[in-house]
Amino acid sequence: MAPNRILRERVAGQSAMFQVVSAQHQAQPQSGIGHFFGISPLTVEARGWYRGALGELLVGDVLENLGQRWDVLHDLPLEHNSLDHLLIGPAGVFTVRTANVDGMDVVVDDDALVVVGETRHDILLARMEAVEVSQILSAAAGRSISVQPLLVVVGSKRLIVRTEVADVRIITSSDLERALCALPGIMSGDEVAAISDVADLDATWPIAGATILDTQKLHRDFSIIRATASTALVRRIVWATAATTVVYISVCSVIATLVSIMME
Repeated sequence: MAPNRILRERVAGQSAMFQVVSAQHQAQPQSGIGHFFGISPLTVEARGWYRGALGELLVGDVLENLGQRWDVLHDLPLEHNSLDHLLIGPAGVFTVRTANVDGMDVVVDDDALVVVGETRHDILLARMEAVEVSQILSAAAGRSISVQPLLVVVGSKRLIVRTEVADVRIITSSDLERALCALPGIMSGDEVAAISDVADLDATWPIAGATILDTQKLHRDFSIIRATASTALVRRIVWATAATTVVYISVCSVIATLVSIMME
């Protein structure tokens, strides 16, 4: 039987996009008033997956543009979740986890990733994913394969590192390409190819065959939702700007009236 390499067909953000499309498919149609005022069309369930999908898509684009010396696989099935990206290249083998923080400040304090006072467990999860992937690849290859965890922070206003994390590299998406290209080479092209050959086999990963999707249709459905959400955001910004302008004019008018009365 020929090796099954259907994992090559998986795309960045596939699982997250699927969750968004599924949640929105069950949502009630938005009212005309909601559309007019730019209320988000995303359901509560879809919003977290939507942010995650956008982050994975952005990071996926960066990884795909690293050049022919690097190989990348997306949305690989693990035992209890999916891995955002697996990157194999001259600098080694990396698991890549994304954290989309929507323009907020991010504080790294030991194993805690703190966003607006909320502690997230992305650092711990990135470490666990790397360990699991190392075990999976090593078992499939019949030799030990070291895997380094990368946590890529997307959309951060500032990344503040109070305590360095020794075994998980944390980097912003804007610095990702430069940082990866600056790493020293530790693997030859043949070594990269050999690990990639194992990594893209369906049989290497747990429950891989259970997640085959029409990725083109998924992209189309998600793009429609994304366009609708973006339009709603623009409407909210317009209304917020108009409201601010009205308040500003009103305050100025009141102040001018009070000054006039005092002068009289």
